[in-house]
Amino acid sequence: RVSYALGFLLCVESVLVIDSMERQIDLRGHAEKVRVVMTVRNEGSKPENSMLLAFSEERHQNLSYAKVNSGKSKLLVRQIDDKGPDGEVLYKASLSKALGPNQARKLTVILGFMGILVPYPQYVKQNDPHLVKYNGCLYVTSPYLVKKQTTTIKLSTPNVISSTKAKPHSHKGDKITYGPYTNIKAYTHKALSLHFESKAEFSTVTEMEREIKVCHWGGVVFTETYNLRNSGAYLKDVFSRIEYERMQRGSSFDFLTAKLPANSYGIDYRDDIGNISTSNVRETSKGVVMEMRPRFPLFGGWHTVFKLFYTVPIMQLVKSIVGSSSYILNTTFSTPFEGLIVEDATIKIVLPEGSSNIKWVTPFAIDSVDTEVQKTYLDLTGRPVLVLKAKNLMRYHNQYFQVWYSYPSIMIHRGPLFVVIGFATFFACVIIASRLDLTIGSSTKDKTE
Repeated sequence: RVSYALGFLLCVESVLVIDSMERQIDLRGHAEKVRVVMTVRNEGSKPENSMLLAFSEERHQNLSYAKVNSGKSKLLVRQIDDKGPDGEVLYKASLSKALGPNQARKLTVILGFMGILVPYPQYVKQNDPHLVKYNGCLYVTSPYLVKKQTTTIKLSTPNVISSTKAKPHSHKGDKITYGPYTNIKAYTHKALSLHFESKAEFSTVTEMEREIKVCHWGGVVFTETYNLRNSGAYLKDVFSRIEYERMQRGSSFDFLTAKLPANSYGIDYRDDIGNISTSNVRETSKGVVMEMRPRFPLFGGWHTVFKLFYTVPIMQLVKSIVGSSSYILNTTFSTPFEGLIVEDATIKIVLPEGSSNIKWVTPFAIDSVDTEVQKTYLDLTGRPVLVLKAKNLMRYHNQYFQVWYSYPSIMIHRGPLFVVIGFATFFACVIIASRLDLTIGSSTKDKTE
């Protein structure tokens, strides 16, 4: 029996029935993205206010993101302590409006999983295709009847080595369709496996530290450090630059694209050696696009460490709250690079010295929150730093989050005031020193007289 559950719904009293379910599995990248659209009907005699998402313990370890929408409303989803009949991990989705008896409602479930695609074989030559394996479930496992279900899988290439054969089943180009299947009983499990060629770049950030420093006299300065690794199949033989130039590049990648906020300036990209000039920056109607190349192509198992610097005008990201000395910082949480997944992320928000009443909110749960103090030039007590840590981030997590803080207006002028006082004190000391007579005893002329 296969214990994988791709994101199924439970109801404690088993009074819900799924009239129709359409599941789309996107395997075009190196993370699995699942979108399930279903029509749920309440066949009970009482209104239902919540539903449960459930995942097997193995599957839950790979879960990165979960969201449930009812129309344009985003439902609150949180993990609960209860377990399913086979030890499944449960998440409760609270309905914005109770589902009454004999009523039906369309729900959309968005799921993201990391570490699902496994290179097979694990070692390849430079000119070999990059083959991966995927294991999942043919049916969306449910504790109640599913009257109709269809699954569509999108691949990056039409080259499929092997796949689960289950009628009805079709394979056209880079798309595989299973179903429709009807009257699927509760807790029906059937394995789904694929072995196919992937053109995806397995670009994985093992560690990311993103420092966001707020300066009311300048801008919001971003300093981002990345430990980038290719998590695809390992290179079996030595690297050949000649074969690489002949487009025999296998599972490697040598190009990254970052979408920075509009009006970003002071953009710099460097590693431990120094500045890397193989980058291009252009402005678009939606922001600033930075295209960059590492010093060398990254094959499976290879990694590199680099830093990205840029500044955004403060008026663009920080707004003052009318009638108070409070401000709100509104910026994105995860990496601006497209296609990257982040295993371990640390976000540091460095606020101006003297900030207080710090509050924050993120659109999803994070792993830990901490505070620290950072001392820089012209600081007396240091700047408060809010440290947010999260794991397993993908493109769904690059959403806006907010940080509120109080900052008296007089503190804005303290830095320049220190500079003025410092220069005034220095010049005053020079003037006083130039007018002092530090000679000892009488001069020779006085002795002669």
